[in-house]
Amino acid sequence: PMSIESPACESASETTIDPVEPQASAEQTVKGSTTEQQAPGLGMPSGALDLAYQDTLNLFTEFKVNVTKPSSESIRYSEEGAGFYLLRVAPGPGVSTDRVLSRTDDLKIKLGLTESQSIRTYLDRGCVAFEVPKQPGETYPIVAEDLWSKWTPDSSRLCVPLGEDISREVVSIDFSSANSAHLLIAGMTGAGKSVALDTILRGLRHLVPEPRLRMSLVDPKGTELVDFEGDPCLDGEIGIGAEDAILALEKAVAEMERRYQVLREAKKRSIAEYNQSAAGEEVLPWHLVVLDEYADLVSDPDDKKIIEQHLARLAQKARAAGVHVIVATQNPKADIINTTIRSNLGAQLALRVQDGSASQVVLGEPGAQHLAGLGDAIFKTPAGTKRFQVAALRSRLSS
Repeated sequence: PMSIESPACESASETTIDPVEPQASAEQTVKGSTTEQQAPGLGMPSGALDLAYQDTLNLFTEFKVNVTKPSSESIRYSEEGAGFYLLRVAPGPGVSTDRVLSRTDDLKIKLGLTESQSIRTYLDRGCVAFEVPKQPGETYPIVAEDLWSKWTPDSSRLCVPLGEDISREVVSIDFSSANSAHLLIAGMTGAGKSVALDTILRGLRHLVPEPRLRMSLVDPKGTELVDFEGDPCLDGEIGIGAEDAILALEKAVAEMERRYQVLREAKKRSIAEYNQSAAGEEVLPWHLVVLDEYADLVSDPDDKKIIEQHLARLAQKARAAGVHVIVATQNPKADIINTTIRSNLGAQLALRVQDGSASQVVLGEPGAQHLAGLGDAIFKTPAGTKRFQVAALRSRLSS
């Protein structure tokens, strides 16, 4: 849980926001409210964000709960993202956060949300924040190719953009960081798990030179990763079962040990340091193991034990050797993804999940059950947590 910082908010019984005149500019800024003006059907209509905020203030007034806008100009009272918008209110003097949060269901009705839509809440710089899913036709996509065109690759790190947050800042994962050397992806059917995995793999293929990347893929369905068959970076055939997963992990562990021997002989501490002075066939490529549909791979207790042992070993020291693992599942349950596995996979990318228990399994905390679906995601590492919209390939968006 986040702590409340010193309130930087004004005190008043009722607050209204200044009316907004429609503008033709690409971006509109209104005293702490930002609304990206998108093409028709791709973003909220002009003034809709301010109207939603005024409705929110009116709701709390109706229930005699004193809240106000943030007084500090550095704290925006509303922001629009690709799949949701953010509203911030400050509790007045003597008003507990519980009184504000207790009206979340009333706010859901006031803003016209459907039964399946949920409002995510948290405390932020002396204010209560409400993340509200947008209505169909108000969302807009994040195109992966657009992110790649603006991305500056760093040959010393295995890093790839994932999407954009509500501030239109690129969210990325750096597998070379101790905070995110290995990744867990989880989300219910239709939430965007497959799109997220596809965006990561295709992003790496686009941004990392072919000789610098090797991939071992296991796809129990046989359809999720089929487009990578015959890829020059693929290490062998795409696996389909637990035996293939165990073999891929055994090879990864052996390759990790071999690389540490190479590093010791060269008196280097990491693959990045080693490759700075290597050339040709001496260069050690990044090695990525992907286990999709993880629940299918660990349905047998004996297979599960072996797979978890290999994952634990890789998590302990594979990062410096340039060996990384992605585990993806549509079935995040405690008997499949236990706390040890989650801690070994230091970064978690949660799409929408069934309930708070599933969110607890993936993130170690609730919240992912309130996501809007369709690529709306939470990315968590030891460095922090961020909600963002997963980018998708233009071909996926058009289909």
